[in-house]
Amino acid sequence: MKKDDHVTGDMPYVSSTAANNGIDGFVGNDTRVRIFSNCITLANSGSVGSAFFHAYSFVGSDHVTSLERQGLDPYAYLFMLPSINKLSEKYSFNREINDERIAHERFLLPTTPDGAPDWAFMAAYMQRLEGELLQQVISFYKRLS
Repeated sequence: MKKDDHVTGDMPYVSSTAANNGIDGFVGNDTRVRIFSNCITLANSGSVGSAFFHAYSFVGSDHVTSLERQGLDPYAYLFMLPSINKLSEKYSFNREINDERIAHERFLLPTTPDGAPDWAFMAAYMQRLEGELLQQVISFYKRLS
């Protein structure tokens, strides 16, 4: 969808920008658009390799790929973001990411004893990290008062 085709609205429009969690405005278009939710977007062009998790519905531009797995906990998605963002070191404006290249990428993830990705560990790790960070923020604000 070209910028000229955007209708002003409330739905986030996610493009290939590295700013604002990839959100490049808000649109009201509901036909001939790609609507996603609960997934990671990966910028194919522009800010190539920028990846963000979106727990909400959004319109995705033609310049992002959605990476999703049914039933995956949002915290497991957040765990994978740093590894996926490293793709920005490998790709660039002159060597864009496409579906074929994405299909060949591999990421190191924690596994269960049988070799499957340990989604539960990833989610628990991120929840613990979030709790620790929240405690630091709470302690900071308590010292201010």
